Amino acid sequence: MRIRPALTAAIGASLVAALVGMVAAPAAQAYDRDLYTYAAGHMITQSDIPKALGVFDSRLNFSAAPGYKNFLCYVPSEDPQDNGASISTGKSQYQFMADYNSKKASGPSVQVQVLKYASDAAAIKAFNAMKTQAKKCNGSGSTTSTDDDGTSYSNSWLVKTSVVPAVSVVGVESLGITQNNLGTDSTSDDPFLNDNYAVYSLVNDAIIETTYFVNGPKNMTSAQRKAVNQVAFNAISEWMD
Repeated sequence: MRIRPALTAAIGASLVAALVGMVAAPAAQAYDRDLYTYAAGHMITQSDIPKALGVFDSRLNFSAAPGYKNFLCYVPSEDPQDNGASISTGKSQYQFMADYNSKKASGPSVQVQVLKYASDAAAIKAFNAMKTQAKKCNGSGSTTSTDDDGTSYSNSWLVKTSVVPAVSVVGVESLGITQNNLGTDSTSDDPFLNDNYAVYSLVNDAIIETTYFVNGPKNMTSAQRKAVNQVAFNAISEWMD
């Protein structure tokens, strides 16, 4: 396991104190103060993100919330008039989130979410349920529709789940979910692409979700997927350090 660098000024004592101060708000009194402080100081830093994923702002955006259902994927309906299906799993005890945004406007982003459970056994149960639910994510399809003004729209998607042996904790391989979406309309020559790749890792009494959002006109490359796996490994190292 690599040695975790000292906290940067952005996540230094002043920020941790500010975050702990947020716990005093009525809506956040249910938080475990020590756990909250630990989470704020054990997220990834900018240096944990490989250059293959882009150039990111050094500012860490950190938040916390009571556990709620964890979103896995969205499977659109092939009928453009119908809503698709959101696939999710049961809620954790706490959820801590950190994300870094690109220095470019509307650029990529990296998000790490720690789903904290009451015990190792509860986390294992949740992870197994996650793997079962994720099977519902697999699929592809497309839709077309036309507005009253004659503008036509098309949307295609591909959702795939995978095992991620490159990111394993005590022999337990991580779960990967890839979502690719392509949208076009007849009034524009520029397609809208929205690719993202998430890695879910079981770490003692927590599940760590690491997600990369491309937010751009190009599909995710194999080099970027490999880099996301590295971020997932780094997120595990930071949390366990």
